[in-house]
Amino acid sequence: MGFEVHCDVDSLDQARSGAIWGDIWVRISGYAFPESHWNDMAVALLVELLDAVDSLAQDAERRIRVRFFDGPFHIDLAGLGGGVLHASASIDGTERQGTVDLGELRQSLKRLGAELAATCVERGWGEEMDVRRLQAKS
Repeated sequence: MGFEVHCDVDSLDQARSGAIWGDIWVRISGYAFPESHWNDMAVALLVELLDAVDSLAQDAERRIRVRFFDGPFHIDLAGLGGGVLHASASIDGTERQGTVDLGELRQSLKRLGAELAATCVERGWGEEMDVRRLQAKS
């Protein structure tokens, strides 16, 4: 896969604000972005990625920028038609690009979302808005 999303569910923790943080990162053509085990608002970011993929499934001509919540990092996603998604990000000053089957990515994100949501519920965070949004999408 030229674009994958990774999350370490064991790293999840809830801040006083209610936001759920954890290690979440993407791999674009083998390169970790922003870096391997990047700590960010994992649940909220996964919801944003699912929203973007759902939008691209409806309109393959769109381009969507998904921003990480911590730092100045973002991923640009674009439909290429034929069920293919193009992802790009600037990694170490170099533009990295990859493509992935939109349907496969969507299923992968939904599986990851279900795992994240279940972990959050087990830890007593099931009423948080981001968790509820993730449950609705997974």
